[in-house]
Amino acid sequence: MTSVTSSTSSTSSTFPHLHVASGWSLRHGASSPEALVSVAADLGLTTLGLTDRDGVRGAVRFARAALATGIAPVFGANLALAPPPTPGRAPVQPRRTPVRGGRTHDLRLPRVTVL
Repeated sequence: MTSVTSSTSSTSSTFPHLHVASGWSLRHGASSPEALVSVAADLGLTTLGLTDRDGVRGAVRFARAALATGIAPVFGANLALAPPPTPGRAPVQPRRTPVRGGRTHDLRLPRVTVL
């Protein structure tokens, strides 16, 4: 398990970090939602966003930890956008990359973060 380290800040920051990925984002984050909230509390943050990749799997644990420490949780997801279908053309077969659980995703698709 990976741990998050931080230096303790004596002044609180008013800048909320909204694009933070937890270990539920597989290859894009390594820390548990509880560890992320703990570091945010140490830094004096009042708001923290969790934007896991392709889902909101860490949202419940994140919300519980954030509310227990007095941090306002913001939920979001980093999602891939599929191209619109073209009438009269067969859909293009995406290049696939296997990921955990046998699911696949196309690395060429554009991504959007929704809060």
